[in-house]
Amino acid sequence: MNRKVLFGILAATALLLCPSCGDGKYEVSGDVVCYTYWTFSFGQRYDTLPEVDAKTFEQVKNWLGRDASHVYYEDRLIQGADPATLKAHRKPLCSDRKDYYYQGVPLHVADMKNFKVLKNNTYGLWAKDSRYVYRDSDRIEVDDVEAFHVVDWNVATDNVRVYFFGSLLADSDPKTFEYLDDLYAKDKSHVWYMDEVVEGADPATFTVDKEGNASDKNGKYYRGKRAEEP
Repeated sequence: MNRKVLFGILAATALLLCPSCGDGKYEVSGDVVCYTYWTFSFGQRYDTLPEVDAKTFEQVKNWLGRDASHVYYEDRLIQGADPATLKAHRKPLCSDRKDYYYQGVPLHVADMKNFKVLKNNTYGLWAKDSRYVYRDSDRIEVDDVEAFHVVDWNVATDNVRVYFFGSLLADSDPKTFEYLDDLYAKDKSHVWYMDEVVEGADPATFTVDKEGNASDKNGKYYRGKRAEEP
């Protein structure tokens, strides 16, 4: 399984289990600035901002701050970001005159003038410019950037190939591609569990029911593997 795909799912799951973790604010006390937020596991937290100048610090959003020389996403310093041209977009995306930052990580946008956000929230980002597609903080080369569009949060296509959880599905067919459920998808020739082909699965008869049970004419499947008969 692709490690980036797995990490993305685990991160989204963590946010779902603790939705209030991102609801915070900045507090200034003397020469110290803290980002304070509540977590289900540890209660109220106070994280000190590194290298901050409390005298010039200001809260731009309850998740974005700056001083005369630095920019912060929550309690994390965004290296190289320009506070003078900082602009907040929908959390967790911000930008300055030279780049965009997702959760405080630079995207290294190739064409700022033509950068376009396709979908964005705390669970994930899809964006593109005239040269590349951006999935969270990863830059992806696609066959046709202009045609690239997002079908839903997990599925996108450039009308040549399909991208599932940000990973290219080799030899995928956009015209017949179908996201089933429980991390399964298929087209006329393949069945996938996340970004891996389910070996031996029959696309024509492969289904996933409401309980997440996957099966085809050959049998049942569990996490992308053929389940042994009892």
